[in-house]
Amino acid sequence: MNRPVPPLAATMRAFRARTQPGGVGLPGWGAGLGLALLTAGLYLGLGLVGFLHWAVNTGALFSALWLLPRRHWPWLFAGTVLARSLGGVIVHTTSGMSGAFFGYWSGPLQYLLGNVLEPFLVASGVLLLQRWRVTPQTAASLQQISRLHLGALVSALAVMAKDLLYVWNDGWMGDIRAARIVDVAPLAVDGALPHLAVFGIKSVLGNFVGILLVAPLLAWGVRPAHREGSATILRGGLRYLLPLVGGYLLWVLSTPGAELVEVVRRLLLVSVVVFAVWHGWRGAVLALLAVSLVGVLEEHLQTATAQPVRMQLFTALTGATALLFGATVDGLRAQAGQLQQAKEESERLAQELNAAARRNLLTEERERRRLAGELHDEFGQTLTALQTRLMLVAPQMTQGGQGVAVESLLELTRAMRANISGVLESLRPSALEQLGLFRAIDQGQVRRLADDAGVELETVLEGDARLLPLLDDTLRIAAYRLVQEGVTNVVRHARATHCRVRLRVSQRAGMLWMFIEIRDDGVGVRVGRGPGRGLANMRDRVLALGGRLHVGSHGEGLRLHALLRQPLEPPRPLA
Repeated sequence: MNRPVPPLAATMRAFRARTQPGGVGLPGWGAGLGLALLTAGLYLGLGLVGFLHWAVNTGALFSALWLLPRRHWPWLFAGTVLARSLGGVIVHTTSGMSGAFFGYWSGPLQYLLGNVLEPFLVASGVLLLQRWRVTPQTAASLQQISRLHLGALVSALAVMAKDLLYVWNDGWMGDIRAARIVDVAPLAVDGALPHLAVFGIKSVLGNFVGILLVAPLLAWGVRPAHREGSATILRGGLRYLLPLVGGYLLWVLSTPGAELVEVVRRLLLVSVVVFAVWHGWRGAVLALLAVSLVGVLEEHLQTATAQPVRMQLFTALTGATALLFGATVDGLRAQAGQLQQAKEESERLAQELNAAARRNLLTEERERRRLAGELHDEFGQTLTALQTRLMLVAPQMTQGGQGVAVESLLELTRAMRANISGVLESLRPSALEQLGLFRAIDQGQVRRLADDAGVELETVLEGDARLLPLLDDTLRIAAYRLVQEGVTNVVRHARATHCRVRLRVSQRAGMLWMFIEIRDDGVGVRVGRGPGRGLANMRDRVLALGGRLHVGSHGEGLRLHALLRQPLEPPRPLA
C-alpha cells in the first residue's frame, strides 16, 4: 500500500525537529554528505552571480550556521570549502591564470586564506548570537535586530581581515564578476595602504550587506509569528516596489550615463525606509532586497556609474537603519496593541464593576422599599390601633384623674408616627413617586428641611424637561437622594442662608445626561475637616452609576457638581 505524502506543514515541523538543538539530527554520513553537497551547490551558485561588494553567499552561509545546530556545522564547513575550491578553479580557468599549488594558487597559504578559513570566520558572528541567545525563532525586537547587526559586523570584519591578508600576500587586487577576475591591479608598495583600505571597506561592507539580505529573510520564514501578515507585505511589494525598480531599470537602460541616475538611485533607497514605516522590519527586508537586486543588475549590465564602495556604504547604512527603524515601528505597534488590549480590558472591567455596583444599588433600593412596606404595614397599623384605643379610653381615664397620662401617651404615639414617617420617607420617598423628581425636590421633604432650618432654597430646572420621565427608577432615586444628602449637609454644617439646586437633563450620543449642582453661601470647606459620611455616600452612589462627583469651594460656600447618565431607553421600574 502506498504511503500518503505528508503535508507541507508536517514536513516543515519534522525538519525543524531534526535541526533544533536537542533534536535527533540528520542521520548518518549519507545525510551529512548530502548537506555538504547542498551547501556547496548553493554557495557556488550564489558566488558565481555575486561579486565582492554583494556577498550573498556569505549571507547564506551565515544564515545556515545560524539556523542549524552545531553538530551540522562540519558538513557546512566542508561544503563551503568545496564550493570555494571549485569556484577558485572556475575563476582561474576563465581568467587564464595559473599557480604552483594545485595548478591554480600560488601556494598553500593562498589556498588556506582563499578557501579554508572563510566558513570558520563567518561562524564567529553566529557564535556571538548564540551567546546572546538570538536565534531565527526568537522575536525580532529592536534588541534582537541590533544584536544581529553586531553579529553580522563581527563576521564581516573577520572575513575582511582574511581578505586583506590574501591580497597582501598575493600582491594583486581585483574583483570577481560572472566567474571572472576584473579590475586587476598590482598592490604597489608605496601606495598600498589606500588601496588596501578601499579593498577592505568593500569586503566588510559586501559581507555585511550580504548577511543583512539573507539572515532577516530566514528569520521571517522560520518563525510562524513572523509569517503572519506576509501576504499583505508581498502584495505591497508587487504593487509598489516592483513597478518602482522596474521603471528605474528601464530608465537606466534607455538613458545610460544620465546625470540624474545617482540622485534617483539614492531616492530609490528611500523606499526601504518608507516600506519599513508601512510594514516594520519585514518591509525593510523586502525593500532592501529589491533595491539591492537593482544594484546587482546594474553591475552585471555594467551600467552603474557610482563607485561601488559608495553604493555599498549607502546601502549598508540605509539597510541597517531601516531594519532597526522597522523593528522599532513593530515594537511600538505591539506596545500600542497591548495598550489597546489593556484599555479594552480595563473598560470591560469598569463596565462590569459599574454593572455590579448598579445591581447592588438596585438591590439596596429594593430592600429599602421592602423595609418601608413592612414598617408601614406593621408599625403603622399597630400605632394606629394604639392611638385609636387611647382615644377611646381617654374619657374614662380623664374622669379617673389620668388625663395627663393619657395626653402624654397620645403625644408619644404622635411622635412615634412622625418618626416612622421620617424613616419611611428616607427609605422610600413617596413624593418622588407622586410628584416626579423636580417637584419632589421643590415641594417635598427637601424643601421642608431647608425651610425648617431657615435656609432659602432655590431650585432650577434646565434642559429638556420632557426627558425626565425617561429616567429609570435607579437614577431618579439616586438623583433625589444626592440632592437630599447635599441639602442636609448644607443645613447641618454649612451655616448658610441660601442654597441653590440646579438640575439639567439633556440627551447626547444615545445617552441621557443628568447634571446636578448644589451650592451655598456658607463656610465652605474648613481646614482639617475631612469628608463626612454623607459626602462618601454621595460619591459611592454616583460612582455606582458610572457618574462623576466633584466638590470644591468657590470663595464663600461650597459647590457640588454631579454627573449621572444612562442609556436612552424606556424607564425600568423597580421590581
